Amino acid sequence: EAYLGGEDDPLDGFEFLTMAEAGEVGHWSIVAKMNEKAGHAELRKLTDWALPIQQRHLQEALDGSLKLAADEDPDEEE
Repeated sequence: EAYLGGEDDPLDGFEFLTMAEAGEVGHWSIVAKMNEKAGHAELRKLTDWALPIQQRHLQEALDGSLKLAADEDPDEEE
C-alpha cells in the first residue's frame, strides 16, 4: 500500500515497486560483495539472509508488473 496507495494506474505503481525492489537487490548485493574483502561473519550472515528475500520481492514485483503490462492496450490513449 505504501507504494501503490492512491496510484491511478496500477501498472505505474507496480513499475515503481519493481524499481524500488531492484534497488534493494542492488544494495544488498553491493554490501555482500564489499564484505567478501572485509570478512565480517555477522555481516555475511545478514546478507545471506537478506539478499534472497529481496530477490524474491523483486521477482514478485516484476511478475506483477509483467502481468499488468500484458493486460494493457498499447493503442489506448491515457
